[in-house]
Amino acid sequence: MKSLTYLLLLFTLFQFAGCQKKGVPAELTGKLEAITAEMVPQYAESLCDISLMMSDGHILTAKGETNLPEAKSAVIEMLEKSGLTYADSITLLPDPAVVEKPWGLISVSVCNIRTRSAHTAEMATQALMGTPVKILNKRNGWHLVQTPDYYTGWVRSTLAEMTDEELTAWKSSDRLIYTGHTGVITDGTGETVSDIVFGVILLKTGSRGENWTVLLPDGRKGEVRKSETVDFRYWAGNAGIDPEGLVQFAKTFMGTPYLWGGTSTKGVDCSGLTKTIYYYGGVIMTRDASGQFRYGDVVNIDKPCETLKPGDLLYFGSAKDGKVNITHTGMVIGGCDFIHASGSGSVIVNSFDSTKTNYSATLLEILQGARRVTGFTQGKGLERVAQHGWYF
Repeated sequence: MKSLTYLLLLFTLFQFAGCQKKGVPAELTGKLEAITAEMVPQYAESLCDISLMMSDGHILTAKGETNLPEAKSAVIEMLEKSGLTYADSITLLPDPAVVEKPWGLISVSVCNIRTRSAHTAEMATQALMGTPVKILNKRNGWHLVQTPDYYTGWVRSTLAEMTDEELTAWKSSDRLIYTGHTGVITDGTGETVSDIVFGVILLKTGSRGENWTVLLPDGRKGEVRKSETVDFRYWAGNAGIDPEGLVQFAKTFMGTPYLWGGTSTKGVDCSGLTKTIYYYGGVIMTRDASGQFRYGDVVNIDKPCETLKPGDLLYFGSAKDGKVNITHTGMVIGGCDFIHASGSGSVIVNSFDSTKTNYSATLLEILQGARRVTGFTQGKGLERVAQHGWYF
């Protein structure tokens, strides 16, 4: 009986194998992976979720979605050169059938952006009130957005949608940037309309004594202190990478809670801290530490206490077979001292000076490199706010 069952099983498996769909050529799979790696070298910087499948009729179908026209073009070119019959089922985002208004302004002081369209999903990053975002997709009250540093993720109905024309009008409007650490927008009688943090952008509508009257992205009205705001266009045009200024601003984060995905004065992770510090200097850096490591001028770290300068960015991690894996970052604040958002709980200062009580032999041991961001070529990964097309 067992042998008969075994023979029947073999026959069934043989039939199933004979009916299997023809596999996708390994060469094409490899080329697709190479295209994706080239177009999106850093996780979540853009979306390129494309796969290949072969039908029973030997038709090769490319399906998925991307917000990169050049990625779709590269895949189609690859398929054309393959000589196979193919079908194009790649959706280029934003899809006008789903997204009528492709732009948005964040309407809460600090917006949590998640990896999936669910409140239980991991927080990937944050965006501040007044930040322009590109809307790529919509699903059950959630928006898939891309931030000015090209990071992508999902937000839950915390933005004001805009057309291309409305974004253009916003870019030429009279805007303010909040330059305090934290504050509030009031209704003129002392009642709070919203809290705000450094980096929030508001539309200025008028003046009342020591306050500016402002309009929030979602239509709410309020007032902010003139002493805590600066004209946005003036700020963007005059902000500079002044090491002393960056250090002083960085120190205002001392004791701020460590928050995975955080990029605001309410809470930061390691790269969120360095990113926010440099935004104070009018520079938009890429989101993650491993991505930030790709930019800036290389600084020798053989004798860090002698070569590092205030404002230099430090990168920690591991190295194996010539490949460096960056997992942490911080910024030099002077001498051998550096500030960083420690996974142990908050923003602290450590030192490479073994005579100090805050000396960290552990971090010195895993220091993999340092970068100096001074003059740089404008481009994706390191851009000046004043030259970023989403703001001006």
